[in-house]
Amino acid sequence: MAEERALTIARILKRPLFKHARVVAGQGGLSRTIRWVHILESAENASFLNGGEFILSTGIGFGQKTKKHLFYLKEVIRRKAVGLCIELGPYFPEIPPDMIALADKLRFPLIAFTQPVRFVDITLDLHEHIVNIHTKALRELSVFSRDLQQLTLQTHSLPRILNHFQGMIHTQAFFFSLDGPSIAPNMPQAVQSEITELLRSKLALASLPAASGLIPISDKKQILYRPVTAMGSILAYLCVILYEQEPDEFLYLTLDYTAAAIAQILLRIMFAQEQALGNENRLIEDILNGRETNEKQIRETLGISDSLHTYSYWAAVLKIHQEVRYSDEAVSPFHDMLTVFRTILTREGFRPVLHSRGNRLYLLLLQLSPNLTQSEHLSQAMNKIKQSCRQVLGNDKTLLLGVSNVSSDYVDINRSFKEAEQVVAFGAQSAGPFFSNLGVYRLLLQVNDHKSLKSFIDDYLGPLLYHDSEHRTNLLLTLRVFLENGLSKHDTAKKLYIHRQTLYHRLNKIQDIIGEGYLLPQNRLSYELAFSAYDMLYGSK
Repeated sequence: MAEERALTIARILKRPLFKHARVVAGQGGLSRTIRWVHILESAENASFLNGGEFILSTGIGFGQKTKKHLFYLKEVIRRKAVGLCIELGPYFPEIPPDMIALADKLRFPLIAFTQPVRFVDITLDLHEHIVNIHTKALRELSVFSRDLQQLTLQTHSLPRILNHFQGMIHTQAFFFSLDGPSIAPNMPQAVQSEITELLRSKLALASLPAASGLIPISDKKQILYRPVTAMGSILAYLCVILYEQEPDEFLYLTLDYTAAAIAQILLRIMFAQEQALGNENRLIEDILNGRETNEKQIRETLGISDSLHTYSYWAAVLKIHQEVRYSDEAVSPFHDMLTVFRTILTREGFRPVLHSRGNRLYLLLLQLSPNLTQSEHLSQAMNKIKQSCRQVLGNDKTLLLGVSNVSSDYVDINRSFKEAEQVVAFGAQSAGPFFSNLGVYRLLLQVNDHKSLKSFIDDYLGPLLYHDSEHRTNLLLTLRVFLENGLSKHDTAKKLYIHRQTLYHRLNKIQDIIGEGYLLPQNRLSYELAFSAYDMLYGSK
């Protein structure tokens, strides 16, 4: 069956029109698949080849000249033709030894017609056969797709789908799970373990791209793999073991159809698991609403029965920054992505408790292993979650992330979420997503009286703000950049894209307005604090 879905060179040699043809060189390449037939007499026209063509020629364009016929052969090979058939006659009486040697070396089929033959008959015959093969393959794919849809509706459907896929392609299929056991129908356990370890090693080296690819196992064997993805996240890999075979379009299509069906099954399993976590979701809801929760209640809900064992945790908030408001969890854009987020975080070594509300996603992340550098793993996981969000929601959405300090007091989870919210409130002004990156903003957040902050800003920055407004100058920005660059005039001028003399003039003007003592250590600290307070209240400008 598999052979019937492809027109190989070995198959066409059995057709009546090739009864006077003989293989001169490249016996090792007779299994190559022919995509189309092309008549080509000159190497200069090889640019019209797309790859996969079976070439017919009389030799009139290159004759017996060594340089010409070798150049011709190298060019059709370079253009990824699958074979060359030459009609021996007055233009090309015999195949030269150098062409035979090159074709044998590259396993490129070189075929000779010992009697004249009409090329138009060959192209008509083979093209008709190719079209019939494609038509039949499309019908088979349509039936295969319907069968997959039926199988996805059954219980324990994953092994059945793999068996059906393997029966369709007539070669070994292999399901490589990132979060559970692998499945390989009728494969010995030792071989299955060997392939699993090979794929895990490739993943550890990050050498598996997020698209279909080939992994060589030996000279004659290779693995064709395709990621099983959902919502921008890779859930597993569907693989095919190929022996002395190159993947064709039919194999790629069946691989795509099967991977899509498996993705539906995995998502259904993950959604069912998500629904079973209702108590954890209600716990986060109670904490966010300020309802009374104690240590024992939190431990019972999280399934931490050992009172002597306390997992450290982070609280995080991911917010979609946009004008559209989502009123409740039912319409939250994060709601359908929770299962994928949970998978990502679990792989990075966390026990996640997730809750979506409006345009916010709340994450309680328990640290399961104290030996890992969890802040790095957390950053990696959150970057993957952001990437998944952008693929589902679009790249035009701005995502703001805040992460609390690490803690081990479960009764303080509400305070940890408030820390994460404070980082989100600062957005791009913060040096990073962690609460510890807020720096001096952590002190300013304790000042609940905004009038006091405004008065402080007016005392130090007010004169420059007024001057800039009245005279359309940039003195406030100049002072900010001057302080940020450690009073380096060279770096400040470079950052502002102005001449040194222009900077000197601005600094003199600033000194005239706010006094010459503004660079004294205590005054400089006050101005830097005033800029931070200004950013907190009005945003960085």
